[in-house]
Amino acid sequence: MEDRILAMCELSNDLLFHKIPRERLGYYVDASLEAGRSAAKCFSGRSIRELYEEYGIAIRHAGSGKGSFGVTLRGQAVLSETECAVEVYDESIRTLAESSRYQGCTLTTDEALDAHLAHEFFHFWEFHEHSSIVDRLESVTSFSLFGWKRTAHIHRCGEIAAHAFAKQVAALPELPNLYDYLYLIHTGKMTPAEFDALLARMRAMLGADEEKENIRSMEGSGT
Repeated sequence: MEDRILAMCELSNDLLFHKIPRERLGYYVDASLEAGRSAAKCFSGRSIRELYEEYGIAIRHAGSGKGSFGVTLRGQAVLSETECAVEVYDESIRTLAESSRYQGCTLTTDEALDAHLAHEFFHFWEFHEHSSIVDRLESVTSFSLFGWKRTAHIHRCGEIAAHAFAKQVAALPELPNLYDYLYLIHTGKMTPAEFDALLARMRAMLGADEEKENIRSMEGSGT
């Protein structure tokens, strides 16, 4: 499945998604994917478990990932100057693996765990480097009144970058947020038809974005 479409699915979950100019959707998608892929190149050939050991990130295992309001969590990360640790909920990781079948391929429990660890490592790496893709990308206008504007960052760009990083480092066939949707389908919280409709909607929005960009480029070149 196309990385850009899955990235759009993630972007659409941002609270300020409706504030993004439609012609700029591709900018946020592509820049976020590139940030994750670029970071992954720094660790080419390294396993995620080696990286956790090298950087002193503790992995703590717990049973259930049931959170508030029925939300199921895969784990939680603690990032600070004094402690870096990732708590993993084994039951949730196993369920993710069990529901991950796509185009004849299924993740093992270890692969699902590595995907989660790689995703969290990207967030650690940005913390370690004091550099966030969210902060580097353009802000959007979240509110305006009588010429006064309030701007805000698109925080889901960090999740897109983490997905792209995890795909490369954990050698996944797809962006890992695909498996989140497969999990929702597996547990009856989303139907396959609803997922197909989401993909079609994201593809159409991204296509409209590219068409507007092409028109703007033609107008700028005078053709």
